Amino acid sequence: MDILERIIENLTSDEVRRFKILSNRFKADEEKKLLVLFDAIRAGDFKENEEEVIRQFYGNTSAKSKNSYYRLRNKLLSNLEKSLLFYHFNYKNSIESLSNIQLAILFRERGLYREAFHNLKKAEKVALKQDQFNVLEVIYDEMVKLAVNYEVDIESVLERRRENLKKIESLRAISEVLGMVHQQLTRRNYSRSRRSESVIDTLENIKNQLEEHKDIFQSPSGKVMILKTVVTILIQKSAYNELVEYVKETFEHFEENKLFNKENPPIRLTMRVWRINALLKMLRLKEAREDIMLLRDEIKMYKKQNFNEYAFYFYGNNAYTLKLLGELDKAAQTLKEAFSHKEIFQNEVYELYLLLSLADQYFSQHEFEKAAEVLKKITAHKGFSYLDEEVRLYIKIFEVVNSFEAGNYQYAEQCFKAIKKSFRSLLKDDFYQKPKKFLEILMRLNSAAMEGRKVFLKAAYRNFVSDFPASEIGDNQIILYEVYLKSKLEEKSYYKLLCEEVAKRAN
Repeated sequence: MDILERIIENLTSDEVRRFKILSNRFKADEEKKLLVLFDAIRAGDFKENEEEVIRQFYGNTSAKSKNSYYRLRNKLLSNLEKSLLFYHFNYKNSIESLSNIQLAILFRERGLYREAFHNLKKAEKVALKQDQFNVLEVIYDEMVKLAVNYEVDIESVLERRRENLKKIESLRAISEVLGMVHQQLTRRNYSRSRRSESVIDTLENIKNQLEEHKDIFQSPSGKVMILKTVVTILIQKSAYNELVEYVKETFEHFEENKLFNKENPPIRLTMRVWRINALLKMLRLKEAREDIMLLRDEIKMYKKQNFNEYAFYFYGNNAYTLKLLGELDKAAQTLKEAFSHKEIFQNEVYELYLLLSLADQYFSQHEFEKAAEVLKKITAHKGFSYLDEEVRLYIKIFEVVNSFEAGNYQYAEQCFKAIKKSFRSLLKDDFYQKPKKFLEILMRLNSAAMEGRKVFLKAAYRNFVSDFPASEIGDNQIILYEVYLKSKLEEKSYYKLLCEEVAKRAN
């Protein structure tokens, strides 16, 4: 896809409106063609109609017409870029500071030195506020040039410039370190590599290669930046075992060197949550439980100043782990305790996910009517629409399953039709063919139940597990579709089969 198409495809509705307002101010034939071309590209099927667009504009598709057309495209791109700059001038401070620099240069070249300095001061104010250190270097350079013809406090400018250059150098060093860390780690395939080198070993090698920046590896702030970079990469690579060991060693290093204190408790708690999540992904449930209990104690440290934010991770992970361990009663008690802490629910997303855990808990206990009440509360919640579309799809599928289990077959059918309408584009994606197929099989079961018929699932189940990879335990889909179909085929409890599947994969 060309640059022009990509820019148009990613325009917001406000940006489209602003561009059309500006374009409609001009009545020239060329401007009208620009809008026709703009709308043709936005229509989505433009590539197939490009020849027709050229013919519509110029009457034929000759070489001359095509050249005129490509000039039109270039002008459209230029006008779009100017429109975006104009629209975002008051919303993007980075654009504002650069625009003031351009005005200052223009005024300086015209001999309007006072006006030039005025714009440089405006640019400096914005750049300082936004930590735009590279932009500040350009501003100070322009001020030095201006001092030849205008009374500027040059000593003050040079002092500010020296301080700014120190910050630029520090950021350069950090950028080089993080760039090297990112490159070295992304090159390694930890899941397949036979190399014994750990993440810690890799970082030590990088530190030796970047001797001039060793202070970054040793400073607490530098360690935290490296930690966040490494964890992000390991999560992207699904290198959970390496993540667990790396966070453990880093945590121990922070403890030994007394780097944890009352000023940075979120660092400690975040590291703990990272380790818990990685352990759960690998189904190392007993180890995860131990860390969850440590998290319980840690969220109470320093007068519980971070309790509201991190209690969600304790209660959510604890209930989930207990459920997978087959301890439903303890999981229920954990959720009951969570809902007694109203301060957790100041965050709408936390509230929604804990409600989802509660619905899942009721479903596992075969209390389908209670689960249905909670699911209705979730979908009616004002924050539901803010959830990722995939998460909303899986919640609605879970609602269909629960309605079927509750014997509310008509409502299950209504929900199914609503899903087909609301998530039409998502269900066309190859990635979501598994939930789509699962829904189709479930609707066969639902229709048969409404009509008092029996459905033979053996072939459908065999094809389903053959056509699609096994679901990851702990993914967004809430229930494991193949396990649920197996429970229908064998007429067994879904939760019992889930626990068996967890135990099998954990070994």
